[in-house]
Amino acid sequence: MRWQRETYFLDLLHREVVLAMGCTEPAAVALACAYAARVLGRMPEKVEIRASSYILKNGMNVGIPGTGMTGLPIAAALGCVSADPSRELMVLSHLSEEQKQQAIRMEQEGRIRIQADESGQKIYIHVTVQAGADTAVAVIAGGHKNLVYLENNGTVMEKGKEPREEAGQGNAEEYPVTTSAILEFAKTVSVEKLDFLREVIRCNKEIADEGLEKDYGLKVGKLLLESQKQFGKTDPAHYAAAMAAAAADARMSGCEKPVMSAAGSGNQGLTATVPLIALGELLDADGETLLRALAISLLFTIHTKHYLGKLSVLCGCSISAAMGVGSGLVYMQGGSDAQIASAISTMVADISGVVCDGAKPGCALKIATAVESAVRAANMALHDSGAGCRDGIVCGNVEDSLANLGALGNQGMQEANGLILSMMLKKQEKPEEEAAG
Repeated sequence: MRWQRETYFLDLLHREVVLAMGCTEPAAVALACAYAARVLGRMPEKVEIRASSYILKNGMNVGIPGTGMTGLPIAAALGCVSADPSRELMVLSHLSEEQKQQAIRMEQEGRIRIQADESGQKIYIHVTVQAGADTAVAVIAGGHKNLVYLENNGTVMEKGKEPREEAGQGNAEEYPVTTSAILEFAKTVSVEKLDFLREVIRCNKEIADEGLEKDYGLKVGKLLLESQKQFGKTDPAHYAAAMAAAAADARMSGCEKPVMSAAGSGNQGLTATVPLIALGELLDADGETLLRALAISLLFTIHTKHYLGKLSVLCGCSISAAMGVGSGLVYMQGGSDAQIASAISTMVADISGVVCDGAKPGCALKIATAVESAVRAANMALHDSGAGCRDGIVCGNVEDSLANLGALGNQGMQEANGLILSMMLKKQEKPEEEAAG
């Protein structure tokens, strides 16, 4: 039984921690376009896309690598130009300057039309491409790289069953993950089997360093670290927050460095790992301890998304990934399972209401805030202090607290996502006023 659970967790990590270039929602749109363009067999003359409100919200204001542009239309155009779906969420990488210019012309000529899909699915992208009398259709649903339908001139090339993406589904046998099971796995698995996480360390630290060296986005990380130097000291919470924010600064502003994503989000992958990598340096943690802490953080990030859903009106970085960081940090400093649970409870009490208002440079602000919360919660837990049953939606059992969190995001805030998207669309209707304001 133990080896089966170990295999399950390792498979989960390998499946959910993947390399991605740029924000995952534009990358998913580009991937769907690449599938459609490939079967069409030539450059599309017209592209029509229907996407869920969650995809639209997260793709509207984020930088697209290598273009200096933002939004889903240019991502879609790049996917059509690439026509190489084998790259999956790296589909926006390794494009020549000529290909980028071709995509920019395609977008500027207004050949791409995007509208909201009303089916209610969180991850849904339906692409129809046309060239002359030829048409092709590709549909991605349930996961950012999950192709469920492919058609060429009316002939179905591929059709798969759309997976359930609703949060909290599945019985214990289908979904055997609990916080205690995560901790048992991370503490007992052979460290050699976690060696693949060294690539996560390398990749995600590289983009954090990039964000500190150059002026990306709001420069949240860079400015935060500079303020530390100004006062001549390095506070662990601020240092961890600065590193994570710097990575998000770069990624959200179109940096062409890839990241290791977690549970469908590059920013979640950065938030779940970069603070632990940074704090590992300050704490002089050995390699094995860091790898096990990263496994805890990543698996807990994935676990909370089981309750919230891959895309949620609640900010996955501020909630899921930051809670993973708090858990990993308590472990890294020799804390007990009970103290890890306490840190999670404190974070549920602290930042459970942070909403997602789309992917954009300002994500670095929320990430910095959440990482500081994680370090604070871990420190409190290590001193046997933390939020308890009398603190709002916090319960005595971690899984019950997470279930409450999921209910808050999925039932309690059903109208919030549409409202946020409408606010963002309204701004686009008045760009001159926004600029003047």
